[in-house]
Amino acid sequence: MCFSAGASFSASAVILLIGVIAVTEAKTKPFRYFAVIPLLFAMQQGIEGLLWLVLESGRYEGWKHILTHSFLLFAYVVWPIYIPLSMRMLETSKKRRKLQGYLLVTGIIVSAGLVYTMIFQNVQAMISDYHIDYTFDFQMGYTWITNGIYLLPTVGSMLFSSVKRVWIMGVFNLLAYLFTKFFFFGYVVSIWCFFGALISTIVLWIIMIERRKAESSVRVKMEDNNQATG
Repeated sequence: MCFSAGASFSASAVILLIGVIAVTEAKTKPFRYFAVIPLLFAMQQGIEGLLWLVLESGRYEGWKHILTHSFLLFAYVVWPIYIPLSMRMLETSKKRRKLQGYLLVTGIIVSAGLVYTMIFQNVQAMISDYHIDYTFDFQMGYTWITNGIYLLPTVGSMLFSSVKRVWIMGVFNLLAYLFTKFFFFGYVVSIWCFFGALISTIVLWIIMIERRKAESSVRVKMEDNNQATG
């Protein structure tokens, strides 16, 4: 996240609280998977907060390496796989579930390629203009193609979801990416993850609406049963 270690830790604490509430509110297994998203974001922001402290100290090179790769594991592995997986868990439509399966496979392939890059290419994290810049030893060509493939599982799975209001998360995440790409070019990984963390509030909102719908449905059935037996 941009700005400072304090900002990252504050965001992590707030998102963690949102995640705990979301998991508590979720009453079905698919929505519990969905509710874990804020908890993962909180972990990622906490890791970057620690990385801020290490970078500012100028010491602990070993921890710098561990924290840099831990943060990138979320960006390059967790999100391309977990987002389409959670979207697939929510699906009740067979066609959409199949589509989410394809996006999940895409995410796995994307993650495999990015992990290969992390293993065989040196990556550096440094503070630059109140942001953390993550750079590799090489410059990848046709970045617009690779970025588009990355967005398919991380954003496309939300846009193609048949669950009401989930598409809002996808639109918000896509706009956040474009905003970051345009205004903070070079810091996309760090700053887009911050905007992505804001979707945690949307996750909680969707879960609370779905819970109220479920409770309302149960009340209606109970009333119908009471009338039928009365």
